[in-house]
Amino acid sequence: MDQLAQDTRIDLHHQLLAPISNMITTSSSLHPWSSHQFAATVFSTCIAMILAPSLAAQVRVDAEQSNESQFFEFERIQRPAVNDLGMKAKWAVVRGRLDGNSIGTPALGDGKIPQTEDSPRENCFFAAGSGGGCLAADLGATQDIAEVVTYSWHPSSRAPQRFTLYAATGEHEGFVWDRLDNDRSPEQQGWKRIADVDTRTRRGAGGQHASRVTDESGSLGTYRYWLVEVQPTAANDPFAHTFLCEIDFIAKSVDLPERIVAPERQSFAFSSSDGQYQYVIDVTAAPELADWTETELKPVILEWYPRIVAMLPSEGFTAPTKVTFRYQPSAKMEGIPAYAQGGTISLNAGWMNREKNREARGAVVHEMVHVVQSYQGRRNRGARREPTPGWIVEGIPDYIRWFLYEPQSKGAVLSKEALSKAKHDASYRVSANFIDWVIRTHDPYGTLLTKLNAAAREGRYSNEIWQELTGKSEDELASQWKSQ
Repeated sequence: MDQLAQDTRIDLHHQLLAPISNMITTSSSLHPWSSHQFAATVFSTCIAMILAPSLAAQVRVDAEQSNESQFFEFERIQRPAVNDLGMKAKWAVVRGRLDGNSIGTPALGDGKIPQTEDSPRENCFFAAGSGGGCLAADLGATQDIAEVVTYSWHPSSRAPQRFTLYAATGEHEGFVWDRLDNDRSPEQQGWKRIADVDTRTRRGAGGQHASRVTDESGSLGTYRYWLVEVQPTAANDPFAHTFLCEIDFIAKSVDLPERIVAPERQSFAFSSSDGQYQYVIDVTAAPELADWTETELKPVILEWYPRIVAMLPSEGFTAPTKVTFRYQPSAKMEGIPAYAQGGTISLNAGWMNREKNREARGAVVHEMVHVVQSYQGRRNRGARREPTPGWIVEGIPDYIRWFLYEPQSKGAVLSKEALSKAKHDASYRVSANFIDWVIRTHDPYGTLLTKLNAAAREGRYSNEIWQELTGKSEDELASQWKSQ
């Protein structure tokens, strides 16, 4: 499993003895109250903590990141619980504004995990461009809490977690759990600071993140209310707000919380005849397709992935040597038959089952081309032209699919009437038809596809490349194609 684990211990006694000036500098950027107010609060809080005989000796924050499983499988932090105290908690947004695409606080205690890595309607997150905010939970009664565990999942800057955790008994004079005064710190309003959490790493932001706050004594304390002060994970990214999908409050009295159950993984691995390429097909979400995948799809992969690699070389480029094919539930795919991301191809189980005797295999060929293309979606440093247009990105895979893999299907053949109305840059089948015509009529050396792909992969694509490769401009070629 490709995991990155981070183990951070927070020594509260060390924090208490840290220079108050440093604490003011750190915290003034996170809270709207004045430095003088904060200094007084820090001083009084430090004295109270030092004198409190029941203060826990050491709070511990564990943070882990994983990119391998849909089911939040980490080395030390367990999967989300389905019977924790957060399931019955009342939640409130007490500072800030949630994003309109977020499902809101119901995601935090439903005992469920997102179906995909980028699923706004299954996560709670703050509005783009905002400074974050605060989420408060009422457990309904005071509870001795052993650990607080948070989970998030996203492919980029919305995956890491950065927040401060507070707790309260509710006994502070004037305490209101579901409202915060922006002019005063949480400590001044009856909240006790428990821990600072930051799961950001140097290995990249994306993936599944989990943080666990515990105490070496076995108890974080007996509290009814909890506050999560969420901060952006990047300074210059307006969308860097954590996709929180679950916050678990585990009572000390619960020895073995019930966890979400991951289905038994069903997959099989195989390699190309020369051992150069390794493939894994995960049929967990589509066991009914296991036999078809073995007998019908596997041979297509074995033959066509190496062929596609050979068709689309470029200087200094090595195509992915490991490709994973994973069937996904139809609901998770949201109507998309298949898509490629890095070296992983996701397949819509329902669609593949319906199309297994028609378009399913060709769709996989199309996605394997995307894996080999490895376009980065941006220009090389110093280049000023626009990124490779989508009609090239999708036209090349459809050309290889419809004109090389399954030409007998005539899936991209256009009638004269359709051709007269077509636009060469309409993408997919239409653009594939255009590319096929150019190759058949203006590519005597059989190098156009390779050079076109290399330019796109290296960030050199522009419409001038058609003049360079064929002696005719893109517009001239398009006009001749339409009038053939």
